[in-house]
Amino acid sequence: MQSENFTNHSVFEKLEQFKQALETENAQEKIGIDNFSFFETAYLFIINRLQLTIPILVQEAELTNLASEIEAGIVQINSFLGNNNAGHINNAINNLNSALNRVRNFPLPLAKTNFDFSKVIASFQKTVEEAYKTIEASNLKLQEDLQATQQDLVDKNAQIADLQQKLANKEVEIQNVLSNYNTEFETIKANNSNTFKTEKKKFNDSIEADRKAFKELIDADKDSYKQEYEKQKSDLEKQTVETVKELQSKLEEAKKIVNIVGNVGVTGNYQKIAEQHKKSANSFRWLALGFMVVMSGLLIYSIIELSTSEFNLYKSLVRILAASVLTYPAIYASRESTKHRNLETHNRNLELELASIGPFIELLPEAKKEAIKEELVKKYFGQQASIHFDNKDEVSINGLEKILKVILPFVKK
Repeated sequence: MQSENFTNHSVFEKLEQFKQALETENAQEKIGIDNFSFFETAYLFIINRLQLTIPILVQEAELTNLASEIEAGIVQINSFLGNNNAGHINNAINNLNSALNRVRNFPLPLAKTNFDFSKVIASFQKTVEEAYKTIEASNLKLQEDLQATQQDLVDKNAQIADLQQKLANKEVEIQNVLSNYNTEFETIKANNSNTFKTEKKKFNDSIEADRKAFKELIDADKDSYKQEYEKQKSDLEKQTVETVKELQSKLEEAKKIVNIVGNVGVTGNYQKIAEQHKKSANSFRWLALGFMVVMSGLLIYSIIELSTSEFNLYKSLVRILAASVLTYPAIYASRESTKHRNLETHNRNLELELASIGPFIELLPEAKKEAIKEELVKKYFGQQASIHFDNKDEVSINGLEKILKVILPFVKK
């Protein structure tokens, strides 16, 4: 093992901690002279042995084991100084014996050393003499404390006797006070009993008076509420009668309005039919107008061709024939437009008459209303006159054939 590693090993730190534990205040008195001398001698032996040891011949493991034993002994000594358990001292002695056995095996040079056992023995004797002196001083102090304690005990006994006398006197006073208290309590109890009876009678009288007054007040309020109730009941009955009359009048008005609305519902279909006929009349009118325009165009074109040198008779006849043929659908469309227009007017008149009948006869008597309605049913339902239209302008198919037969020979030529 190198010298530097030997010098810096933790075993020397543990020995310093061991020395500080032995130098703790009152450590010698607590541990005892014998044990303390053993610890001190063991410390000196181990430190001296390490100083004489040849470092290069020592293994590091041996120093580490030695440090562990010393540390364990230090822990036990500190535990004893903390709780005064003698078992810790025995454990510390065992640990240090193990350390001494280990350190004895360390290699030493054959040379004189500074370790002197006579000095150690002299130091031990000195330590013993100092311990005896300390014990003697402690004994004297304990004797003085004992005498003082005995004197204090005598004084305390005297004080206790004095207190017992005072307690006896106080007990007599308490008995007297209790006797007086019982007498006064009985007196107060009798007085309070009379007072309570008097107050109870006054309270009962007051309750009866209040009860009687409350009953009178309740009866008066009851009569007042009854009169008010009768008055409100009468007013509500009058208001109810008036409300019923008003509702009946409103009902009659509603019936009139419903009748009018019903008339409008009945006549709604006539209005729809009239609209349909209007659309049909407009469609046929525009169709007739279209045929008239085409026919007029053909005739105008033929007239213009007559004024030119390139006149072609056959072409002109064909155009005139075509214009004549277009005359029939134009007249037919015009006739249909007129028919639908007349039907539109007829349905609108029916719708207006049916919608107006109700309001006009509403104010009449019921018997007269029923008679008028019977006449109207005969007129409007199943008994309507047939609608006739003027057909003088109608062009038949036979007429159109005759026109074609007259024109075709000229076309063939």
